[in-house]
Amino acid sequence: MRSTNMRRKITVVRCQFRTRAIGFAIAYLCVVAMMLGACTPQRSREAEQRDAVDSLLIRCVDSLYTYPETMEQRFREAQKGATDSMAYYKLELFAGYCQFLLGDFDRAIIANQTVLHYCQCHPAEAAALEGVCWNHRFALLHDMNQKDSAIACLHHAYNAIRRSSDHRELESVCINLADQYRLKGSFAEASKYYHKALWVVDSLDSKRVRFSVYVGLAQVYADLQNYRLAHHYYDLAERDPEPHLEYEEYHYLNSKGNCYYYEERYREALTCFQKAYSVAHRFNQPLFDALVEANIGEIYTLLGRYDSAHHYLDRSYAFFINDSTANEEAVFYLNSLQAALALRQNKMDLVNRYLSRPYNPLHIGPNYIYLHNKRFMEYYAQIGDFKKAYHYRDIVEQYDDSMRNVRNLNNIAEIDNRYRQDTTLLKRDVLLAHSKMRLSHQRNILLLVVALLVISVLLGVLALVYVRRKNERAYNRQVELVRSLRMENVRNRLSPHYLFNVLNTIMPAFKQYADLSHLLKLFIQVLRGNLQVSTQIAVELSDEIELVKNYIALRRETNPDVAPTEWNIDKDVPLKTLIPSMCIQIPVENALKYAFNSDDSDEAPLLTIRITHEGPGLRIIVRDNGCGYDPGRNVGSERSTGHGLKMLFSIVEVLNTNNTEKMTFDIRNIALTEPAEHGSQVSIFVPYHYQFKL
Repeated sequence: MRSTNMRRKITVVRCQFRTRAIGFAIAYLCVVAMMLGACTPQRSREAEQRDAVDSLLIRCVDSLYTYPETMEQRFREAQKGATDSMAYYKLELFAGYCQFLLGDFDRAIIANQTVLHYCQCHPAEAAALEGVCWNHRFALLHDMNQKDSAIACLHHAYNAIRRSSDHRELESVCINLADQYRLKGSFAEASKYYHKALWVVDSLDSKRVRFSVYVGLAQVYADLQNYRLAHHYYDLAERDPEPHLEYEEYHYLNSKGNCYYYEERYREALTCFQKAYSVAHRFNQPLFDALVEANIGEIYTLLGRYDSAHHYLDRSYAFFINDSTANEEAVFYLNSLQAALALRQNKMDLVNRYLSRPYNPLHIGPNYIYLHNKRFMEYYAQIGDFKKAYHYRDIVEQYDDSMRNVRNLNNIAEIDNRYRQDTTLLKRDVLLAHSKMRLSHQRNILLLVVALLVISVLLGVLALVYVRRKNERAYNRQVELVRSLRMENVRNRLSPHYLFNVLNTIMPAFKQYADLSHLLKLFIQVLRGNLQVSTQIAVELSDEIELVKNYIALRRETNPDVAPTEWNIDKDVPLKTLIPSMCIQIPVENALKYAFNSDDSDEAPLLTIRITHEGPGLRIIVRDNGCGYDPGRNVGSERSTGHGLKMLFSIVEVLNTNNTEKMTFDIRNIALTEPAEHGSQVSIFVPYHYQFKL
């Protein structure tokens, strides 16, 4: 039984591998597209559409086989809003595949040809999609029994994928090629392509396809009657942690049942077939039910449960007889199964009727003809026609010897192929060892570069901390200087404060002298204003102007020869603008005290104070036509304290540390830049939004 049933499950295998390989082509292409999309830094509208299509296909990949009509409607609906060509034709391809699952081969071929034409017009952009398209066409032509054309499609798919930058679909093509070689009986080539698919899976670190490759290898070794290796790969498939689709589980159970059947372990085979049957019920594909029903019917025949065998074989037979697209080989084999059941029940008329039906030997595999002749031998032996029984026995023995020789040759070829693969793997391991050494050197260089970068960053951080601390120390020094200046200012104001109080006390005594009373009042106003601004960092422009005017009036009362003062204030200047306290008072005091001490000039003395609106701030200019600015001229003078301008410079510098818009304070000798003129000029610029905070 073992030798005579080596390849009886061809129809099952063909349908299952075709379905599985196409399903993986769908799922894997979609996953790859989404991975590539996720790595793109900036998503275009076309890329977003492609991602949406890929997400739809991933969600629908299992339902594609269960509800093909519904899935086609969803794909057509998504096509209406697609503006990207790649997204549109990808939907067209899978909508056409749904038509194929529904049995409309003509429309499926037209849809496939449309997508293929687009891909060939855009070979660089659509090479990966072209590979999937050829893979789909392989399934279409294979199901239409155009086997040579179907295999040619696989080679086109292989070449298209090799042209593309993404080789992940290569594993699906390798699996399909392995399927075809297994169906042709070239088990060595089938094993080679399965191992090649497994190598691609390992190289790309794929997950889900590994399960299918293990099942395919298990089938090859079951066909070669190497059951130890077959169960090894079935165990690997069963231990695979990745989730499986329903049709993958169906295929696994059906093929494992075949392996138990070859080993004549019929009860284990029946358990697997029954599980596969329960999974097949969830598909909307009667072909799956019919295939596994044929397997269950044969097992019940071998176990002697003829009623159950009749039930399942009749259901399977009815499907294939009424299906116009049914494979001739499948119908032939079902006739043979019905004949085997009739032999067991001694219904010779039925046996003769099933075995005598005409067939074309060119369309039937030798293993099926072998079983057919064997049942003829049993039939003639039971009816007593021993001459014909011996005749068919000779034919059966010839077939048995031929198939045994083929199996032995296949085993030798498969062992030789495995030896070559082991040698290749050994060479690959050597190359990997050299690659690891190079990677180790590169890793050391990378670590050195990273260490240098880390050291550079640390040095940069240390330099930043050093500069920051240096700035903090400078800021603290400035704050301390401001505090000392404030204390010094207060000390300088103590005497005027005391004098102000005394004058207020004696003021009533001077009311009888009108001239002295006016002068004393003016003096008191100057002292009061000076004392008030001494405690403030900033004052309003109007208050500063009033203080300066009072001071100038007091000087003119005591000294009629004081230089006249000319005020130029623009009308649009906001008088509520805050400015540093005494920033006009101090330059005016210096000018009146020191600028006009020399008699060298014939020009009439003049002090000009100009306040203008300049862009984002206020410009204050105090200019005289005196002897000019000389910082060392009045050092040691009894009238000079030496602190006025120094205080202004320091206050401006400290206040600028807390402002992005800076205040400027500048004093210069006019003669140095304007040789025709003489005197000094103090210029102050105060931004309108300046913050007077320490």
